[in-house]
Amino acid sequence: MDTGWRGRLELLKRDAENKILEPLRRHGWRVSIELEVEHGEHLVMSAERGGHRRKFALLYSSATDNTTYKALQAQVDLIMTNGAFYKLESYAHGITTPIRMVDEFYAVLVEWNRETSDGKFAPGADADKIIDEEDDSDQQYRLLLSEAPIEAVWLRLRQLHSVRLARKLIVDRATREGATLGADQISCKAEGLAFTLRNATDYYTAPQTKNVSQRILNLYYGTMAFAFAELVSAPSGSSTLAEIEEVTKQGHGLYTFDGRTLDLPDIGVGAIRSGFLPYWLRFMGKDVNWLPTAKAKSLAAAEALPAQSWVTLENLLARIPEIADLYVDIFESPTLWLHPSHNAMANGNPLSFRAPVRATRTYIILADVSRRMTKEDVAAFPGPISEIRRVASKGQRCFQAAVDHEGLSSFWEALAIHRSPLGRTAFIKPLFRDVNEYRAICFVLLYALSIIVRYRPSVWRRVQEGDLDHMRALIEAFLTVVERVLPEQFLASVTGSRIYAKQPGSFF
Repeated sequence: MDTGWRGRLELLKRDAENKILEPLRRHGWRVSIELEVEHGEHLVMSAERGGHRRKFALLYSSATDNTTYKALQAQVDLIMTNGAFYKLESYAHGITTPIRMVDEFYAVLVEWNRETSDGKFAPGADADKIIDEEDDSDQQYRLLLSEAPIEAVWLRLRQLHSVRLARKLIVDRATREGATLGADQISCKAEGLAFTLRNATDYYTAPQTKNVSQRILNLYYGTMAFAFAELVSAPSGSSTLAEIEEVTKQGHGLYTFDGRTLDLPDIGVGAIRSGFLPYWLRFMGKDVNWLPTAKAKSLAAAEALPAQSWVTLENLLARIPEIADLYVDIFESPTLWLHPSHNAMANGNPLSFRAPVRATRTYIILADVSRRMTKEDVAAFPGPISEIRRVASKGQRCFQAAVDHEGLSSFWEALAIHRSPLGRTAFIKPLFRDVNEYRAICFVLLYALSIIVRYRPSVWRRVQEGDLDHMRALIEAFLTVVERVLPEQFLASVTGSRIYAKQPGSFF
């Protein structure tokens, strides 16, 4: 006959894990559950640290038969109850073993730690080993604190202008990533990294001018130099700078063509299988074999190619979250990104994350700031999302969706999320089938603008001082975003570390 014991046992084990066992582990104790007792509904557990052992019990309720208390008195050093006391003097009559509520365990832990400490040191070498292993298993990060965060980013990039420091980075990354590099390979990579970052710095930090045309060209070639640095710094990347330079002789891997009109937003941008961009994408783990081998010379020719091999300049701009307010003012089409957030109301008990078995499906909100997307538009975004439906909200158009994340700690790890230092968190629709790396999207957009500046004066002068001048503010805003965001992103990709560049006192 089912008395409900199994259900209560799971609740008891969950609370024991959260309130007793996990805190003990964090302080270097080795713990175990020794008994699960149905009669009297309790757990018997033990903890050991530095040769000192403690044995304790957790009762489902203080209103437990006195015979259970007496049996435990002979076995344990401490009895705890999972909840407030109820007529304890009656149920625990004659018991001399200390009895505490589980919510008071922290005070017990402090006392046990004090009793087992060796002078100023916590006992046991294992604790230090565990901490080291946890640090090594996580990706390294660098926290840069500065009143002007972008200046802190550039300081680290300029450090790598030194071949000696570039060499140190190459060796460190190879060690962290378990790669073996020869001495000559290290020297070539270090020199290539220093040289490409010097080029990137020259382009990005050229004397500031109001000349938008020159600014576009500088940022495009500076971004390409940063991409060179990313390739040569990685243990699995290009062995020499000359190897990358040879690839660029085949072109940049991109092309432009006129759209349905001669307006700038309708200009098409396509990718092909040869040249620099596909070489870079292949390094990122992308399949580029499906891309066409030849450039389309007209809209009709592009429409005969795989649909995902080209986009319009308008759709490129729609993928830049930081300029969404200007985009919405100019265009009628939806932006091509969504702001994700956890939907607390849809995920039941907000404390459910404490359960021993984590949820493998989380409900989230995807907000469309343009208020123009349909649920079919949302369904076109990649990733393990389902159950998409429109939900009521003010100011934005919002959709609820389920995200499956089996084997991951949260839904954030299941989606390719762009986190901007300018405050945007965005789930961006990929470019060219699966290119969701923000720096690559910006590279393609900068390429298109650079082609227009150099070879299409009939279009570009209309942006500068003609009937397309409404586009100028949007483009200038994009360039400002590039100058702030991409150096930080490339510092992360070059060093193989997460980068957090913040002002002192800001949230981290």
